[in-house]
Amino acid sequence: MRIVIIGAGRVGCGALGVALALQGHELTFALRKPDKARQLSLGYDVQTKGTVNATVPVRGVRAVGMSGEEFAHAIANADQVFTSVRPDNLPSVAPALAEALIYRIQSTKNPLDVFCCENLKNAGSQLERLVFTHIPFVHAHQVQESVSFSAAISDRIVSAEHTDEEGRLVFTADATGDVLFDTLQIKNEFDVMPPFKGLENFPACIEEKLYVLNCGHAVCAYLGFRRGYSYVHEAMADDEINRSVVGAMLEAQSALQSKYGRTFHYAGFINEILVSFSNAALMDTLARVGRDPIRKLQPDDRLIGPAKLAYRYGIQPSNLIRGAAAALKFSNSDDPQAVELQTTVGETGIEKVLDTVAQLRPWNPISKLIQQEIKAGF
Repeated sequence: MRIVIIGAGRVGCGALGVALALQGHELTFALRKPDKARQLSLGYDVQTKGTVNATVPVRGVRAVGMSGEEFAHAIANADQVFTSVRPDNLPSVAPALAEALIYRIQSTKNPLDVFCCENLKNAGSQLERLVFTHIPFVHAHQVQESVSFSAAISDRIVSAEHTDEEGRLVFTADATGDVLFDTLQIKNEFDVMPPFKGLENFPACIEEKLYVLNCGHAVCAYLGFRRGYSYVHEAMADDEINRSVVGAMLEAQSALQSKYGRTFHYAGFINEILVSFSNAALMDTLARVGRDPIRKLQPDDRLIGPAKLAYRYGIQPSNLIRGAAAALKFSNSDDPQAVELQTTVGETGIEKVLDTVAQLRPWNPISKLIQQEIKAGF
């Protein structure tokens, strides 16, 4: 199959790309930076750390810019497209993708599956909405008929990226990890091979991933950063932080169990997730895991979302509250969102930030609990 991956970051290359390349698919990466496109055309390596330590070479890939004829031709000839650009960058990707899809429907009648691979609820429909704002009405029906927008997620931790002496990119990744995707909207039949798994209950699964795996990761990052640690495994070795991370994940697990009456994927694998968090070989930085705190404090994201859900079902979200409080104190001068968050906190106060960022009104019990946690010094 001919596959286009929009984005050449850690997930795009170190999780999606390597999995697809090992299955023998033809890969084209689309990205905005010409220098990285030239570098990626050399191929890249993925060094796995954990149950298996190995170097996996990925060669024979193409790299094109995110605009122009090369990108349009790549989309026109693709069987599948994956976006892996982080949620905040989806609006900037949508115009070029819309233009390429119009070119495609004028070139071929073959159906196309587009997977939005982001830690985002309703990722496929959100990307579809963004793309269709740039598609003229005259083309909208044809695009809708021939293109599906679905969601996918990768749970492989890809912790680092560097360049070797030959100028080739090298990614450090956990040895294990799945790529899960939503099967309800896809238009093409294809062989699903590990680590890919199709799910019909995907919305519940992405909620589990956000509220269990990503939640635990974030709690570890924000509490660890406040204690002066640099790496995830260092923070996990701190007994108090470890208890908070496990506690937050169990609170979220209980809340999800109350909501759905069952587990779907991630809520049943907490022990395995914790092993990955404690994998010292990954050298996963707290700065990377904690970046973009404003996005991670959104009302349905990994901290506030499970705290609200737990409270709704009568589960005391004490560890989730502690994690959210630590996120509000995340001060990293290299992270633009962290700088913006601390500036806003300094100018307007915690209560106002919770109101505007997390959409927790001052009278909301979750807002009050977070403010009490901060005042107590947690």
